[in-house]
Formats: sequence, structure tokens, C-alpha cells
Amino acid sequence: MVSSADLLPVARAAQVLDISRERVRELVHAGRLDAIRIGRELLVDARSVEHRRSVVKPSAGRPLSARMAWGLLWSLSGHEPSWVSPAERVRLKRYACEREPVHWPRLLSGRARVYPVRMLAGPLARLREDAHAVVSGPVAAGHYGADLMAGDADEEFYVDAARFDELVRSRRFRLDTAEPNAVIRVPALSGVQRPPGSDGHAIPAAVAADLLDSGDERSVLAAQQLLTRLGELYKFGG
Repeated sequence: MVSSADLLPVARAAQVLDISRERVRELVHAGRLDAIRIGRELLVDARSVEHRRSVVKPSAGRPLSARMAWGLLWSLSGHEPSWVSPAERVRLKRYACEREPVHWPRLLSGRARVYPVRMLAGPLARLREDAHAVVSGPVAAGHYGADLMAGDADEEFYVDAARFDELVRSRRFRLDTAEPNAVIRVPALSGVQRPPGSDGHAIPAAVAADLLDSGDERSVLAAQQLLTRLGELYKFGG
């Protein structure tokens, strides 16, 4: 049983993790921080906060810009990021060689905005087939051969910003929910979630990054499997 000494107010958890209170609530709703509600107050499990601070998201320097983050993910997935210059490609290769997976959640945090949402079965099914969305998370990991089973609450997507705004206006999902059944990531760079020749799944390196964000042991192992399948870890081909 968790004692009151093991619980932190949202403001204190945000301070420890150096993130906003809103981001703490997002992580709780997404199941990435453990918490309980006592009356009207949300209290976060201190051990869960410490795990995320020291294991999932340790200090790894300044996060990459969105264009560099997606340049790295495209390159690792075997695609050519046209927006990256030759000099920047050299920098990305250095990042790929030097940054271990434990650093990815911070390094690549600028790639997308993250929204835990609640969707009905119909809109959720249509989103899987949406031309402006791609599937990520455990479903995509399984598609690429990683040993990770998807649960009922494991639906994850990258959705183009304009399409996301349409979905918000049409009320296809609830953003402010204590029981999300999907996670939508809106890339901070337009058109990167579906490279030429890709299918309805996010590129493998992006899927690996999403799994690493979750921080649980099975997801981290699956991310390692994906990166290994892409070739020699943290090396670009050619």
C-alpha cells in the first residue's frame, strides 16, 4: 500500500522532472506516471517520478530541433531527409553514434506534441485508415517484428497538424480525459510521418522513440529490437 510519504503533489512532481504541471497530468493519463486521486487532488507516486527522472529521462543535453529530430529518425529508418544539409547530416551521425537509447526521450522530445485522448470505436477505426495519420506504438512495433503485444489501450498515432485540428473541431475525441484509450502525436514538422513508399505505420525509428518514451521495460526492449533490425545500432548506412 502506498503511504502519503510516497505521494507528491503535481506541482512538486513537475519541479522534480523539470516539466510543466500539464505535462505531468498528460503522463499520468497516459499511464507513464503512477498516481491516485484523493478527493479533488491528484497525487503522483514518488517512486514513479524518480524512475522517470533517473532512468527514463536523464539529462542528455539540449533536445534536438524538430527538423533535426526527424532528420535523425528518417536517416535511421533508411529514408533521405531532404531538409537536412550535408553538414547537418554529419552532426546527426555523431548524435546517432553518441546518444544511447536512454537519452532519446529528452533528445527527441521536440519531434511532436503528445495528446492522450478518448475515442469511440468508430472514429478510432477510421483514424487507422486515415491518409493523414500513421499507426505507432506497440501495434507498429509488432508490424516491424518486435516482440511486444498491444493491449486494448495501446492505440498510438502520428497525425498531421491540419488533420488533428479538424478532428478537434469535429469532436471526434475527448482531450481532457482521465481514461484515455489512444495517444495522438502531432509532428512539429509537416509531412514527416509518412515518407515516400511507407505504409500506414510510422517509420521504425519513430516507433522506437515512442516506445522509449513510455519507459517500461518491455517497451524499451522492443525499441532495442527495432533499432537492431534497422542495422548496426546508431550507424547510418552508406
